[in-house]
Amino acid sequence: MKIKNFYLVTFAVISFSMAAEELKWGVSLGYEKIDYGVTLENTDPGTSSSDIVLANTVKKGSMSYGALALGFDMKYGNHSFSVKSANGDSDDLMPGTDFPFTGWSHTDTNDRSETSFNYSYKLNNNWSVALGLYEGENEMEFTNNRTIDSAVNSAIVWSDQEKGVQDSTSEGAYLAAVYQNQISNKLFWYGKMAYQESTFDISQNYVYGETATASQAWLDAGYTQADLIGFLPGDTGVYEWDIVYEVETDGSAAVLGLGLVYVLSPTDTITLGYERKNYSYDAGEVTTYTYAGKSVGNLDNVGSVDGATTGTTFDEEADYITLTYRHQF
Repeated sequence: MKIKNFYLVTFAVISFSMAAEELKWGVSLGYEKIDYGVTLENTDPGTSSSDIVLANTVKKGSMSYGALALGFDMKYGNHSFSVKSANGDSDDLMPGTDFPFTGWSHTDTNDRSETSFNYSYKLNNNWSVALGLYEGENEMEFTNNRTIDSAVNSAIVWSDQEKGVQDSTSEGAYLAAVYQNQISNKLFWYGKMAYQESTFDISQNYVYGETATASQAWLDAGYTQADLIGFLPGDTGVYEWDIVYEVETDGSAAVLGLGLVYVLSPTDTITLGYERKNYSYDAGEVTTYTYAGKSVGNLDNVGSVDGATTGTTFDEEADYITLTYRHQF
């Protein structure tokens, strides 16, 4: 949100300062086909149980989705400014089995958005340099389930569930070099390379619940589920905690891109582009880990985990194929 507010303020200042000068501005509408992947790796056996994945574990997820991209740009002499926003959604980013831990099943739905602000300066007819800001956010609604025998009571089988929302946000600044050249009167090609420094924040808000179910041994002994519940504090057999878990980290990314631009008219173009982004983030810092609920003894169970650590590193990669129409006013 801070970056988006910065975009608006920056454009207002630029527009005002150039009000008396001749400038060109345009709008664009595009469709992006995005293949997105994430790798979570924990190589530190000493980290706490609060970690996103267990120690000595690698978990990978991927999703493909389409997104509509809306852009606005202004050009003045060798200077260009642009803002682009894209939004899409997809199911099942992370694996359906043995995630987040062995023995668990997992489902998720995702709403992903990306916004970028770009300034470029044209050095000559072929070369340009660019710098900008980027924000990417993925909101995941997830449900994790498992069933496990009680370690202390053979009459109980526990059904565990985690259900909630995970927000993952990356923000960064990038520097790019762009080369373009003409193929024919109406066809151009371009290539670009960029380097980006980013922060990556993960916030999880979910309910962790345990439900006591009668084991087959208990039922075979002639008892019922109601009998089991009657022996447990609270007379429900259901115990839940509200969990808040937040991690902050940082890292870098490399970006490569290629594309073709076809000139329909002096004011209209179509661009077909390909771009690949590779992000690498270090193991971060657990900034928040709190819980509030009822224990199996039906006692208030509220607190926080101080000194929680994470050994999980994050790698993201994304391939973009984009078709964009632009009109210049």
